[in-house]
Amino acid sequence: MASRFTPRTLAQAESTHKTPVTTENFLDSHPVKVGFDVAADTPLTWSGSGMVTATAIHGSGEITSGSSPFSVNDVPVLAIHSSLPFYRDLGPQDQGDDVAALREELSRMGYAVQSSKPKIFDRFMRAALLDVQTKRGLADEGLLKLDHVVWLPSEKIQVGEWKLTLGAQAEQELGLVKGHLSAVRVQKMPESLAPGNHVINLFGKRGAISQEGLCSDKVFLDTVAASPEFASISGNHDALAAGVDGSIQLENPIKAFKIPVGAVFAYKDDHACVQTGSEARRITIVGSNGGFVMASSSKSLQSVNLGSAINTTSCKVAQ
Repeated sequence: MASRFTPRTLAQAESTHKTPVTTENFLDSHPVKVGFDVAADTPLTWSGSGMVTATAIHGSGEITSGSSPFSVNDVPVLAIHSSLPFYRDLGPQDQGDDVAALREELSRMGYAVQSSKPKIFDRFMRAALLDVQTKRGLADEGLLKLDHVVWLPSEKIQVGEWKLTLGAQAEQELGLVKGHLSAVRVQKMPESLAPGNHVINLFGKRGAISQEGLCSDKVFLDTVAASPEFASISGNHDALAAGVDGSIQLENPIKAFKIPVGAVFAYKDDHACVQTGSEARRITIVGSNGGFVMASSSKSLQSVNLGSAINTTSCKVAQ
C-alpha cells in the first residue's frame, strides 16, 4: 500500500514565536451620541416710539447686522449686533466697553477701525458708522442714537411673532428672537481617551471640544445650525433631546506602534510590557484598534515575542 501523503498546505503549521510590529497614525476615533443646547426664544426690543412707516418683516424673517428691518416716522431703524447691548447714545469721545463692542462689530463688517484705544469713540468709528447709516438712508451723522437702533444678540437672527404693522404705533417689543444653537455636547464621553486634544465630527463638520465633550465655538455652531441635518430636527424637542450620531477623534494623530494584544502583558494603568527578542520593553498604551494595542515607546519596535517566546513577567526599567 502506498504511504499516506500529507500535502504541505495541510501540515501542522509551525508555531510563530514573534510577529512584526507596524506603525500607523492613530486617530483614537470613537462613535458618540451628540446632544444640542438650544437657547430659549427671547424678546427683541428697542427704545424708540412712533408710527410704523415701513417693515421688511411680516410674521417672521431674518435680520442681519447692518440692515434696517423697519422705519418709524419715515426714519429707518438700524439693526446692529455687538457683544454688549446698547444702553445709551454714543458719539465722539464717549468711552466704555460698549464702545469697544461696537468697534469690534464695525471691524467685523469690514471697516478699518482698529485702535490702540478701543474703548474711545474716535473719528474712524464715526466715519464707519456714518457709512453704514448712509447706506440705509439714516441721517444720524455717524452717531449712535438709541431711538434709531435695535440691538441684535448675534450677527444674524431669526425673528418670529413680529408685532409691527404699517400705520400702527410701534411697540417696544418687536417680536421673538428664535432660540439659537448655543452648544453641542457629547452625551457620554468614551473612557480611556488617548492623550491630546480631541475634535468632534458632526454633519460633515469638525469642531474642537473640551475634555468634558462640550463645543461652544461660534463658527462651528453657526455651520451646524445652517446644515440641512440640523434644520430637520431643530423644531423637534424629542429629537434634540435624543441626540444624533457623531464621532470624536484626536485633533492631531499620534504615531503609534500596532501590537497584537497577545504580545502585551503586565498591564498597569496606561503602561504594559512587551518582549522583543530577549529584551522586555515598557510601552505606554494610547488606545486600541480591533485586536491590537496602540502604544508608544521611546525605542523603535521591529517585532515582539508571542506565546512561549515570552519568558518574563515584567519590565522593570521604564523605556
